Amino acid sequence: MPKITRRRALEGLGAAGIAGLAGCSSGPGGEGSGSGGTTTGSTGPMEITLGLFTPNSGAFAPWGPSLETGTRLAIQDLENELDVSVGLEVYDTKTDPSGALDAMKRAVTADGIDFAQGGINSSVCTKIGTWASDNNVSYIGQGASDSLRGEACQPFMYMVYQTNHMMATTIGREMADTTDNWYVLYADYVWGHNAEQVVTSAVEENGATVVGKDATPFPNDDYTQYINNVANSDADGVALLIPGPDASRAVKQMRNQGLTDITIGAQMLEDMVFWGLDHEAAAMVDIASMGWVNTIDGVGDFNDRVAEAGELDPFVRHAKSYTSADQHVRAAVRAGSTRAEDIREELEGHEVQSAAKDIHGGGEMYWRACDHELVSPVFSATAREASAMQDDPYKQWFDVTDTTPGDDVVRSCEETGCTL
Repeated sequence: MPKITRRRALEGLGAAGIAGLAGCSSGPGGEGSGSGGTTTGSTGPMEITLGLFTPNSGAFAPWGPSLETGTRLAIQDLENELDVSVGLEVYDTKTDPSGALDAMKRAVTADGIDFAQGGINSSVCTKIGTWASDNNVSYIGQGASDSLRGEACQPFMYMVYQTNHMMATTIGREMADTTDNWYVLYADYVWGHNAEQVVTSAVEENGATVVGKDATPFPNDDYTQYINNVANSDADGVALLIPGPDASRAVKQMRNQGLTDITIGAQMLEDMVFWGLDHEAAAMVDIASMGWVNTIDGVGDFNDRVAEAGELDPFVRHAKSYTSADQHVRAAVRAGSTRAEDIREELEGHEVQSAAKDIHGGGEMYWRACDHELVSPVFSATAREASAMQDDPYKQWFDVTDTTPGDDVVRSCEETGCTL
């Protein structure tokens, strides 16, 4: 008979039994210890229900479709290769921690998902990842905040995106190699403050100088005063440690104000946010650290599949969503179980050898046991000349200039503050 999943158990229990399965009675799992999971020793394909948490509304809504597309592509490949059947339930995080938490609770206690993935902004990842872990549900998020691998780390929470520290260290080194005097503009919240500290340190350790810096409001529509500060300084380059569309907005305003002869470095650039600019403005980006870019060698087939299946051209969130599903399901199949503790045993220390590695260029990727980071290469990139930018069949505006092994820029386990 088919293996028993959390969903099958919920269907058998009915409404009256849901609270018991979710562990609402007291126990070591916290607010509600999920006890569902696939058992071994039965025939037929392993059946898994995966919960995907994606921002289909709110500030990060433009990213939303990419998470579902990447996940569905991974499921296709997994079902073709392995003896597994994966059902997908999709939930809107609303780019809001409270809304995302409500969705996670419903997904686990009512819908019976076996494990979860998704979330982009770190506040959402922290909220739903903590609850999932407290309730014995495995969760893979896409937040880049160092705190998710530090003081906020959880035993059943994992992060697939390279960390803020990894990205900032990479771009800081690139900046020092490119020109001598830098002005740093950074978003005035925890992510930006952390990036500024790491970038400044990397720039100065590699022989260059930070001649000025400004914390900028986030989100922000008008960067005029900060651009003027850059123009009136001795800087040869400006570092944009600003996430999301604000980074492209700052570049556009620099061009409009005539500041076009300065070197631009961008931290954790996601090329989608620049696709709203014209080619000439986007071409101003000289160096950037990126978690993935669709011009990595050997990713043409993946790009084609994304373009055919999705609403967005291929960018980093497609690759990270694919990797999350690929790794979660493979771990469950190896374990013969969807229980969080069994998946943890399979993921910790595991080196990625699947298609997820291929779409990241083939460099070493492994799950670090001490903080549950997927240690992966960081890509350095530059914008193409405007005339060389491809728009059809999908946009390719940035080229890889270098690849840094994850181990070269990841914090040591001792530095993270995580005590898993």
